[in-house]
Amino acid sequence: MKRIVALGLLLAFAVASGTAQEKKPEMSITSTTVTLKGYIVDQMCAKGMLKKDNPMLKAASHSKECALEDACAASGYGLFSDGKWYVFDEAGSKLARGMIEKDKREKGLSYEVSGKVDANRFAVASLKETTLDLKAGKKKD
Repeated sequence: MKRIVALGLLLAFAVASGTAQEKKPEMSITSTTVTLKGYIVDQMCAKGMLKKDNPMLKAASHSKECALEDACAASGYGLFSDGKWYVFDEAGSKLARGMIEKDKREKGLSYEVSGKVDANRFAVASLKETTLDLKAGKKKD
């Protein structure tokens, strides 16, 4: 009986130590600097756009007025680029809001964004206004 209890305790210890090892946080590797072109949209509206067949088309028609509404602006900003959604970090969201406020366009808030991407979080270093040809997916000259 003592052997069974000892074996049970040994087995429980082995399982517990294996589980503890699995829960250790992994170090994330910071990505290199990337530059993407796309449409800046507030996170609140982006959630709905992600459910659409063509989120890039919806992002291109998103209005400046909506992006600057209190609730939308408070949710933060991100970028739709090549059909993917990238959430801006807090500093990037502040930078995006300032750029949107100065932007003369009412829709199609397209920008070239540089920074580091980790998973889908974009640590924005710079924003530059650009114009996109949605059909071709390329920058207009």
